[in-house]
Amino acid sequence: MDANQINPFNHIKALSFAKRFDGIINDHYYPPVVVNLDVTGKCQYACGHCHHRSKQIKLHQMPDLDPTLARTFPHFMKSWEEDGEHPVACCIVGSKGDALLYPQLPDLLRNLHFAGIDIGLVSNGYGLTPKLADYAVHYCKFYGVSVDAGTAEAYKRVHNCPNDGWLQMNKNTMDAVLRAEEMGSSCDIGWKFLILPQSYDTLYEGCRVAKELGIRWVQIRPADLPEDERRTIDINVVNEQVARAVSDFNEPGIFEVVNIKNKFTPDLKKILPAYCYMTPLTVTITSDALAWACVDRRCDAPTLLADCKKSWQALKDVWGTDKHIRIVKDVINRGGQGPDCNIRCSSYCYDELFRLFFLRDNFDRTLI
Repeated sequence: MDANQINPFNHIKALSFAKRFDGIINDHYYPPVVVNLDVTGKCQYACGHCHHRSKQIKLHQMPDLDPTLARTFPHFMKSWEEDGEHPVACCIVGSKGDALLYPQLPDLLRNLHFAGIDIGLVSNGYGLTPKLADYAVHYCKFYGVSVDAGTAEAYKRVHNCPNDGWLQMNKNTMDAVLRAEEMGSSCDIGWKFLILPQSYDTLYEGCRVAKELGIRWVQIRPADLPEDERRTIDINVVNEQVARAVSDFNEPGIFEVVNIKNKFTPDLKKILPAYCYMTPLTVTITSDALAWACVDRRCDAPTLLADCKKSWQALKDVWGTDKHIRIVKDVINRGGQGPDCNIRCSSYCYDELFRLFFLRDNFDRTLI
């Protein structure tokens, strides 16, 4: 199974937001489809591959999101509307640190849920207490655990975690699965694997463990690595392990391994976009209450969209203005030359859809 089939990781689902695509053509930015909300900079791990690690060191420890802002954020999301469009598709809670360490997380998840907002919670899974497990599987649509290795030894190499990291993360995952079953929850629980030099040869074992624990999805994708590290990965071993895992373990509707490589070449080199069209589909808010136009360039000063420390209204006021359009066109895309950040683009697949369906209309989309 891969990302071209019908599953939550298929990028073609973005076409359901065609109104926003059409708006972007005309420099009309509707409220974002996805809001990425970083709630803390704290983390129990010290992963060498973390794409925020160098920025954390440079910027020191990011703070916890202000409790008042956390309390008012769901209402802000619910009330942000333009032409009947809301940013209610999803709020991804996590990223810069580990969201499970945020003291206000249970209230935030509950309030987002009752504001009608789908929630994706991403974590390393180490700090999932019974209470947090209850809130995660009850209120979230998706709970994703960044695992990245299939054995205790490889897990320790990858994450520089406490000695009990692998066992505790496994136990916590099983607890979440059991709580979801007891509640009759439809929350999808998944493990996420980056293909890394320290652990690529443990992917099959990781899928086996995941299935034993009873989770729903395993997502495998390449990592944005320096060239010298990428070359140490034996791609034949990766392909063999993934193919064997799919053959041995996949049961549609019960447990599925999804191999997502559409932002990379077959030899795991990242594909860089010629132009970033889809930046306005998302916004990223770091735990210091700063809003960034590009999810991949959070904390890059030229892409700062709004300072929301006083009020979330600051984000709404700047969204779609000349300032926002200038950041997308002149800063991120350098006046039409395209991006030069050399970062694996989170929106690359959506950019391709936009180019094929909307700029070129290769599909003659008005013809059924």
